[in-house]
Amino acid sequence: MLRLTASKEEVKGLPPMPEGLYTVRCDGFKPKYSKDKQSVNLNPVLKITNNAEYNDRVIFENLNTKAKWVWKDFCGCFGVPLVERNGDYEFPGEFAGADDNPESWQYSGPILGQLGQVMLIQADDTKGGIKNAVKSWVSRL
Repeated sequence: MLRLTASKEEVKGLPPMPEGLYTVRCDGFKPKYSKDKQSVNLNPVLKITNNAEYNDRVIFENLNTKAKWVWKDFCGCFGVPLVERNGDYEFPGEFAGADDNPESWQYSGPILGQLGQVMLIQADDTKGGIKNAVKSWVSRL
């Protein structure tokens, strides 16, 4: 039987990046229910690009469906406006899949493959360490 092992340092993961402005690419979404199952975390797949030291590092962000005030900034970061319909706004593109199974949702839309800029900070990870967090989305609109 093969056993996979890792040192404590290897399991810990990569150290946080320095605070600052980074270019990211949106490679899709990995939706999941929030802990209370009352909303969905869209979990955009964001990767650092155009940075020799941190290229392809993943940036974690929930983008919860109840935090609709963030949609405009998130989409604007990638140069894609919200879609206005009859005075209301919709997230651009669509998520196809079973309504009651967010993990089956597949996004198709104008945000895929787009580049945007985010201001990252270092924040408490609630486990005694430091993690990167998005402080703001820099709008291209």
